[in-house]
Amino acid sequence: MEDYKILDRIGEGTHGQVVQALQRSSGKMVALKCVRSVERTPKHVLREIESLKALHSDYIIKILEHFCHSFSFYLVLEYMVSGLSEMLHDETINLNDSHLKSYARMLIRGIQHIHSLNIMHRDLKPANLLISSKGVLKIADFSLSRLLWTDVDNDSVDCCYTRQVATRRYRAPELLFGSIYYNRSIDMWSVGCILAEMYTRTSLFLGDSDMEQIAIVVHYLGTPTDKNWPKRKEMPDYNKLQFIDCNSIPMDSLLPDVDKQLVDLVAKLILYDADKRLNAEEALLHSYFFNEPLPCLEHRMPIPPQNHRQKIIPKQTRVIDNIEQNFSDLYKIIQESF
Repeated sequence: MEDYKILDRIGEGTHGQVVQALQRSSGKMVALKCVRSVERTPKHVLREIESLKALHSDYIIKILEHFCHSFSFYLVLEYMVSGLSEMLHDETINLNDSHLKSYARMLIRGIQHIHSLNIMHRDLKPANLLISSKGVLKIADFSLSRLLWTDVDNDSVDCCYTRQVATRRYRAPELLFGSIYYNRSIDMWSVGCILAEMYTRTSLFLGDSDMEQIAIVVHYLGTPTDKNWPKRKEMPDYNKLQFIDCNSIPMDSLLPDVDKQLVDLVAKLILYDADKRLNAEEALLHSYFFNEPLPCLEHRMPIPPQNHRQKIIPKQTRVIDNIEQNFSDLYKIIQESF
């Protein structure tokens, strides 16, 4: 720990505080993630370390070292000057469709690498997508990551995992209904939410509680049926609720004035049926990435100012035009609560 000089607080991770530090021996700027524990090494710390050590991609944050000091565990990570949230909400930075398309491709390429190693991230959101001093997007915060159980053919098998994962506004419906059997597709739901948010600058499903989140998802996607979600009744909490008939809202109405190809891509990610969501490889082949404007070349991406993460505080607002904003009747969708 003596080799590091703490400079500034960057923020909070899922399980620890993150600070900017100078490594004295090399003169290099790094990010220190500190997880305090009076017990043995927490399971989530071990999983994060093992995930980061296994992953080698330009679009994933790099771990430089890790160590223990004074009842705390430290992860030394490469320092990122900004984050996707800060870039999206900085009015002095002009992000055009080509820039956003490049961010989307970098995100999905990172997810493709993560999933290729049978790892689920389980907490994808703009706050966990960082931007380097060269303008490259990198996926961070693997404290909720988990290795998938697989068979001899390296195919995922049914296995129970914790339901307490993913930030509510990016949480797939199977998690909202308490499922403990899920796979990589929960990350792809989150990707769909993030892609929509890059253009609207606000969360697509803006719930402030689990019940409100469920209500908004149902309001937008329509009442779950045998056709759009055959396995819904297998969810532990699904049968605790009763729904009135509610038609889905067209995705182009949820995302007005947005590239039609992106609308189609988001619609193929935000589906009740996890088996029908595009995987990362399929998403990268979507026509959205091959139509004009093409993704911006990485060396031409906007460069964030130094210490951008500390300077910009994103403001979440409900900016979804052409959608009825009176959510007072949302709970009429749900007739019986948990």
